[in-house]
Amino acid sequence: MALFNKETPEEKTAKIMAQYGLENISADYAPYVKDIAADLAGNKLIEVGTLLQGNGVDSAKMSYLSAIMKQNWIIIRLLDEIAKK
Repeated sequence: MALFNKETPEEKTAKIMAQYGLENISADYAPYVKDIAADLAGNKLIEVGTLLQGNGVDSAKMSYLSAIMKQNWIIIRLLDEIAKK
């Protein structure tokens, strides 16, 4: 198991786009996806810390925010499909 991930920024962006079904999205949006992914990477550390702390209210908030984030990825994908028609 490697301690450090040697993925290039482009590989990370492609991985995130695949994870959320954004492979066919316009290439114009790829930089934005990269920026969002970088912001979310920092939030993952906060989320882990909150879960380890054991505060149920904060854990629930993080779960809701995660669901909203996933819904936003779906909305982005659908809006891109509409724009291509």
